[in-house]
Amino acid sequence: MANEKYDLMNDIMSFGIHRLWKKYYSELLEKFHKPSENILDVASGTGDIFFLLNRKKNLFALDPISEMHLKSKDKNQKKNINYKIGYAEKMPYKKNFFQIISCTYGVRNFQNKLKSFKEINRCLKKDGYFLFMEFGNPNKKIFSSSFNFYLENFLPFLGSLIAKDRRSYQYLADSIQKFPNEKSIIKLAKSANLYHEKTIHFLSGANSIYIFKKL
Repeated sequence: MANEKYDLMNDIMSFGIHRLWKKYYSELLEKFHKPSENILDVASGTGDIFFLLNRKKNLFALDPISEMHLKSKDKNQKKNINYKIGYAEKMPYKKNFFQIISCTYGVRNFQNKLKSFKEINRCLKKDGYFLFMEFGNPNKKIFSSSFNFYLENFLPFLGSLIAKDRRSYQYLADSIQKFPNEKSIIKLAKSANLYHEKTIHFLSGANSIYIFKKL
């Protein structure tokens, strides 16, 4: 999915709403982030969050796919971003290095979520924040049935038609349906000594922002 159709697919599969969610999320990040401190975006993808942030320095991006960084560099030419290839399970940073660690639509891809959360804790400063935004299963049945139908039928079809990659979008649909519920995520984060402050739900939990703090 690391090609010029990546952003187009994001627009189509979310009917453009993901842009509004990301804008809200980036504004929320700025409320927590001190400009003089380091901020890391894990699974940074094509750099949408950096593009939206009113920050030009102290920015760090971690993603396992080098092509994503290339697209981000093109999108964020006026910003000084430190790019590294890597995974959340073993991040190439020293302890207590970041005031904010962020992740948008990447936590569901963590192979070992507890290990990843522990790594995030290790790299965060005391009183630092871990924020992430992720798709999930809506809490209300009125949304849940329609959302699952969309995931199981429409999303893989779109991937096949537009991105010529049904398999990746079938995986995306499956990973959303299998994503842990809010209670399980909070419990998992607590096991990594990350303490839940707030969850912001959109469309009854079809998309959510989680806010954790390292005490």
